[in-house]
Amino acid sequence: MNAQTQIGKITGKNVFLIINQQITPLTKDVTRLGRQLDNDVVFQEESVSRNHAEILCEQGKYILHDLLSTSGTFVNSRRIERCVLNSGDLISLANIQFMFVNNNPRIASNSAIATRSLTPEDRQKANGK
Repeated sequence: MNAQTQIGKITGKNVFLIINQQITPLTKDVTRLGRQLDNDVVFQEESVSRNHAEILCEQGKYILHDLLSTSGTFVNSRRIERCVLNSGDLISLANIQFMFVNNNPRIASNSAIATRSLTPEDRQKANGK
């Protein structure tokens, strides 16, 4: 097992998604999200692509990567292709929203500084106003 895999296994115990008030632990180095049944997290919404996005654990950081989905992948209301996730980030796949949480003490203290609430100006930009 290489160092990157070990980091993924260690931090995966404290990293999870909150989807519809349910906790989904991220225990793999690559977690696939989409409508197709062979994904790690499966959504039944037609607006979610079959293979919509994936979350990668790279050197202790969790990275959300859009897989050329039709409706897009958003973090805190901003469309992304690839994005480093911070604890508390709100992820949207089509019309489904869920939260990324990283309770690893070493990382959680840093992400509290990096993650901020959206300002009214940010919300207007996200809504195209």
